[in-house]
Amino acid sequence: MSLLKQLLLSVSIAIAGILLGTLAFSIEAARSYLTEQLQSQSENAASSLALSLSQPGNQDPVTQELLMAALFDTGQFAGIRLVAPDEQVLFERERKPLEMQARAPEWFRHMLPLPQPQAERAISDGWRQVGNLSVMVDNRFAMDALWSSSIRMTGLILVAGGAWALFVGLLLRWFRRVLHEEIEAQVLRIGTSQSDVADVGESRVAELTSVSHAIQHTHVRVQQAAQAQTQRIEHLELETNSDPVTQLPNRKYFVNELQKLLLSGPQAQGHVLMVRQRDLQAMNTSYARHEVDEWLKSVWQQVQQLLADNAQVQAQLARLNGSDFVVLLPGGLGPEGMHMVQQLRKLLQSQNLALGAGQWTRWAFALTAFIGTDTVGDVLSRLDRGLMQAESAGHGDVEYAEATRQPGHMVAGERNWQQLLSMALQTPQALQIAVQPQTSTSLVGTDVRHEASLELHEPDGRVLGGAFFLPAAVRLGMSADYDLQALSLGLQWLGQHPGETLVVRVSVPSLEQDDLVPQVRKLLQSPPAQALGAGLEQLVLELDAHALEVNPARVAELCDETALAHVGVGLRRLDQSPKALWHLPSLPLRYVKLGGYFAEQSLNNPGVRHLLEAMISTAQEQAARVYITDAVAADAAAWLRVKGASLPIPGAA
Repeated sequence: MSLLKQLLLSVSIAIAGILLGTLAFSIEAARSYLTEQLQSQSENAASSLALSLSQPGNQDPVTQELLMAALFDTGQFAGIRLVAPDEQVLFERERKPLEMQARAPEWFRHMLPLPQPQAERAISDGWRQVGNLSVMVDNRFAMDALWSSSIRMTGLILVAGGAWALFVGLLLRWFRRVLHEEIEAQVLRIGTSQSDVADVGESRVAELTSVSHAIQHTHVRVQQAAQAQTQRIEHLELETNSDPVTQLPNRKYFVNELQKLLLSGPQAQGHVLMVRQRDLQAMNTSYARHEVDEWLKSVWQQVQQLLADNAQVQAQLARLNGSDFVVLLPGGLGPEGMHMVQQLRKLLQSQNLALGAGQWTRWAFALTAFIGTDTVGDVLSRLDRGLMQAESAGHGDVEYAEATRQPGHMVAGERNWQQLLSMALQTPQALQIAVQPQTSTSLVGTDVRHEASLELHEPDGRVLGGAFFLPAAVRLGMSADYDLQALSLGLQWLGQHPGETLVVRVSVPSLEQDDLVPQVRKLLQSPPAQALGAGLEQLVLELDAHALEVNPARVAELCDETALAHVGVGLRRLDQSPKALWHLPSLPLRYVKLGGYFAEQSLNNPGVRHLLEAMISTAQEQAARVYITDAVAADAAAWLRVKGASLPIPGAA
């Protein structure tokens, strides 16, 4: 064996000894440190718990058991025991072996055992000894930490050993080459110029090039590893920014994701659905906090499963705050996306909890579209406005918050909507009405009206509610066609249900079309309408009060036509359009609708109360009934009944 090899072998053995010694010392140091920490943790926990149990206010056995159970449930202790002076066991909790499984293998635990320190403290009530408390700390986490540390250190040693072996191999090759080919030339040319050195070193260029390439390749791999580590760190940051109850991403995550979409380019498009649990505060009053948390977690786990089942629709779920949740829907939201939104709404409404006194929890939904020119503030403002409208209306449908768009701009998925909606108008039985009875009661009696809403039946058998496809019809200028279709179907329904009152809604965009009133006149004079005779008086066209603010002349024209046919007119959302109050005395109205939230505010806000009284009295002067659309508190309900308003009957069908 050559002298060089002997030297390298000696150095290698020395380095191996140093590395192994370092590994053993590091592991033993970590083991000693963890042992001390376990002992300290056991002593501190026993002292703290003993002090708490010795407090005069904690002498109740139930309170003491709760304190000890709470400490045990942290998962940091293998056992907690309280023994009376007469050796009677007052409390004992031990973690079963099946519950104490650790990541560290069995051989490692036997080779480097960690103790399970047990600390004992006396519990007293003043001068009277209550018992002896023993706390045994669980060493699973410490053992896992020691195992992880050992793995990392071993890996580091192996990497270092491998690197050293590679270095020795390269060094041997380099020495052989230098000794046999270049050592004499290098010695003779010491102190020569740079050019001479370059000439002399020309024979070594190939090797230096390979080393340079190796360094470059290593640099690339390090960069890739750094990028992977950065992504891992970002992922961990997202985990830390999640909601602790539902484990959903929080507001910061949602805003960042929405901001990324908005900044991705002018062609960026998508939708955001915001969902609000309106009765979260009442739930926290009626139920224990942990029960509400478990309910929220269960509900949104089901929502996550629903989104996973609809993988063809991209969706990201997040929790903005205590009661507000959002679903970010990037890209086009065509009919498939609306089906998913409809399923989500049905799922949430099926999970409502009873609050007592016949009341149930309520959800509010708002949906809006966004494009690349929007800002996060624009999107959230529209959603807030949509939620306010949904809460005021109290119908539980999805409110679409429309945004002002550039001329000619078409939202992604609009072409699919245009094809679907145009085909529905031409296909018999594609459009049908769903009729929901609404029962209201007042001091003078109870009345029942039936409110109609359009449903779109697709060829594959799926059904879309009006709240999910009518916003697209509005954007495409087809709202009047669909409102007229609903009116036509309503006339057929009245013929099949004589004596029943039917409410058919007419949207504000439909009123803006010049041919709506003539088309309504034509329908009311058609043979199906005339065949109803006096039964036509049971038909009510319901308008949004906002129409009186933007187009009062068209509303008056429509009311004139309905009056000639003895068809009633109703007004909804009057509380959201108070300026419409000025036009009420000139209109022959059957009823007006006010939101429950607005009505409840009247008890605490004199200004709101005066406005509400003015609305009620003005409507009553026109012999119009006043309906409150949503459930209100008992004191508000009593006050509203005195004023002559009709309130919904909870659970009435």
